[in-house]
Amino acid sequence: MTTIAPDPLAGRSIAEFGARLRSGAITAEAATRAYLDRIARLDGKLQAFVHVAAEQALEHARAIDRLLACGTDLGPLMGVPVAVKDLFSIRGMPASRCGSRVDIADVVEPEGEFVRRLKRAGCVILGTTRMTEFAFGLTNMTHPTPWNPCDERTHRLPGGSSSGSAVAMAAGLCAFSIGSDTGGSVRQPAALCGIFGHKTTAGLWPTDGVFPLSTTLDSIGYFARSARDAALIFSTLSDVTPAPPRPLRGLRFGKPVNHFFDDLAADVASAIASACERLERAGVEMVPIEVPEAAEVANVFLPIVAVELVATLGAERLRNARALLDPVVWSRAERFFDYPAAEYVIRLRRHQALCRIAAARMDGLDGWITPTTPDVPLPVASLDTLEKTAAWIARGTHATRPGNLFGQCGVSIPVPGTALPVGLQLVGRPRDDAALLAVSQGVEAALAQPR
Repeated sequence: MTTIAPDPLAGRSIAEFGARLRSGAITAEAATRAYLDRIARLDGKLQAFVHVAAEQALEHARAIDRLLACGTDLGPLMGVPVAVKDLFSIRGMPASRCGSRVDIADVVEPEGEFVRRLKRAGCVILGTTRMTEFAFGLTNMTHPTPWNPCDERTHRLPGGSSSGSAVAMAAGLCAFSIGSDTGGSVRQPAALCGIFGHKTTAGLWPTDGVFPLSTTLDSIGYFARSARDAALIFSTLSDVTPAPPRPLRGLRFGKPVNHFFDDLAADVASAIASACERLERAGVEMVPIEVPEAAEVANVFLPIVAVELVATLGAERLRNARALLDPVVWSRAERFFDYPAAEYVIRLRRHQALCRIAAARMDGLDGWITPTTPDVPLPVASLDTLEKTAAWIARGTHATRPGNLFGQCGVSIPVPGTALPVGLQLVGRPRDDAALLAVSQGVEAALAQPR
């Protein structure tokens, strides 16, 4: 029996990997080969990837090593192997199918600016990862669901729609991975897979070359081992100076008294309460706040998203492809085929108003603190009907959708010491991503301290 290659970044930060790369202790090619070996041996069960670009990745890695040997340094992410959600077009790889069996070649754009940023930073793209169909929902009923690595024996839900990227990161199949977040599609799988996830402010990073679920609410996000890695990834890809970690003493977090903490599973409620207590002991002030606007999510969020997806794909295409569509996608989209334009505009204007209201509610606060999801990862087999699946999608995004509708940035931080993963969500002001990541590093460090 041959040994599986160890994760080259196990127990190391991306910065530490970079130091080893530049010292000659490891090469980009060796790191890439190790991840490709892990994918080859583990992904048969995990099903995180839809395409592995082995030769392309190795060729790129060897080019990175030659650049370093010639004295050319592309920065902190140089030589770092990454996985990218199959929502993004990548030159030289199969055209994105967006998790669907439907032919969408006419609406898939060529490679965009964000993927070019990854390449300019020297990242080595290992391949593309599985997602739910059109990113429209947290899981599918007729498409493969990646195996959440939190449980070796039971196939548990990894969350969605960026499920493959979350599983690839959690299983050590890449150094970090890219996803997208329209209603929680990075934060929710980050919580269920026990890793760090960052949803950037919508519009902060360019989305050309990324299939649009919602041109209004889509945002790019990513999964990382830690808040420290996330801060480095964000600052490098945004070309900004990384903000240093914020000390916790003196921070003020808004803690909503309505909506976000409703109907939590017992183990989630216990873990979040313990995390909040630890942060208070570290000097964080928890400020009770009312967020009555969260009640509007159901009436405003889904019409915007569904109408914009139908506008991209076309109702006729969707009707003709009903037999190919997952029942989850069909059931959520078909009632919006003939949605009145006036109703869509009303909800779009309400979204804009909610962004202003939420920004005002954050005055004097360093963020809001909530659970990321109300449940630990459930067995895949527990969602055996469309009704159960639809109910879980609504429940699973209960705490994340408001951040998208309110235009906020957000992260999910794993809570240590739980039997199954639990995520703690922090949300910040629009375009205040760097500050949120600085705060997240302090929160992560406090939660990691022994009791």
